[in-house]
Amino acid sequence: MAALGHLPEEVMIEILSRLPPESLLRFKTVRKSWYALINNPKFATKHFSNSLKQKHVLLKRLVTKNSGKKENIFSFLKFPLPLDGSVPVYDVDLPFDEDFRYFEIRGHSHGLLCLTDLRRDIFLCNPATREFRKLPPSILLLTEPPTEPDGYDSSTNAVGFGYDSKSRDFKVVRVVNFVEGPGYFHPPRVEIYDLSKDRWREIETPICGHVFWAPSFEMYHEGTYYWWADTNEGVEIIQSFDMSEEVFGQISMPESFEEKREKYRSLGVLNGSIVLFRYPSRGDEREFDIWGMEKDEFGGVSWSKLLRIGPLRGIEKPLVFVSFDELLMEANEGQIVLYNARTQQLKELPINGHPARFQATLFVKSLVSVKGGNNLKYEI
Repeated sequence: MAALGHLPEEVMIEILSRLPPESLLRFKTVRKSWYALINNPKFATKHFSNSLKQKHVLLKRLVTKNSGKKENIFSFLKFPLPLDGSVPVYDVDLPFDEDFRYFEIRGHSHGLLCLTDLRRDIFLCNPATREFRKLPPSILLLTEPPTEPDGYDSSTNAVGFGYDSKSRDFKVVRVVNFVEGPGYFHPPRVEIYDLSKDRWREIETPICGHVFWAPSFEMYHEGTYYWWADTNEGVEIIQSFDMSEEVFGQISMPESFEEKREKYRSLGVLNGSIVLFRYPSRGDEREFDIWGMEKDEFGGVSWSKLLRIGPLRGIEKPLVFVSFDELLMEANEGQIVLYNARTQQLKELPINGHPARFQATLFVKSLVSVKGGNNLKYEI
């Protein structure tokens, strides 16, 4: 470390920008000049650019501690896995005081993660720096429950997080439903949280449908957030939200999905493009059909079937593609397995949790602060 301080400044900056955030946080206490450098937004941008070359998976799982308490654990897995067969898993000790057993991931970008219980609370967190922020209360959700059976009530229908490359700001979108009495629904309303301003604002924009609770389906990708939803006419769609234009859109499901409504759907990314998984349950075996999304020059969307995996026995759901050939999956009894599409082999990884409570995503470690102020231009 002492030798690092005697290098030319540009060489030292280049070396530091390639280190993981966990190491840089320790280096901030070594020299005042390093503290200032690592806190500089321009350095954070350079560090983020270098971090894009690293491949990590962020995994969320529910486990039962020795004390009997259930707790969500966040872990990093680095890919590709070592040739010696080991599986390096690094648990992240997040400084949360709240009960996070029922919190789900609702998008990530630039190393920031959005967590919510879909009731009232929403948090932004940087797992690599262990920094987190609780967002201000909603300006739309009612603060008190109705006092009468036919009273006016509100609830969160959807939450999504992402990055607006035009304003260079991080945003959270929340859709709030309103109901009066035993079934009179009022039109939903939408609010946006801007990290740079640290406040909510309401926007007027048409909403395409009602979002289902489906944590394995929801996803943020290249400026747009996606949910699984129903239109008012009962048609199954993918609802999208453009973080820059602040408008909702809808994408039709593949035609072969019509009249085959099932909960076994999820979204993913393969080679930079969105893919849709469909995996209906047939006893203890499942086949996983993977459809690729194609966009034309006019903004239209079409689907093409890419491949079928399986049948596989004892698999609950797909989690995330870590390469063109490798797919991380969850087994029925709460284990993580790695499927190789080229060899058609499954490898069980030493990672366990409660069944059907896993979430995983490719993740880029960064120095970006949830306190705002770091303006990054992010284009892929």
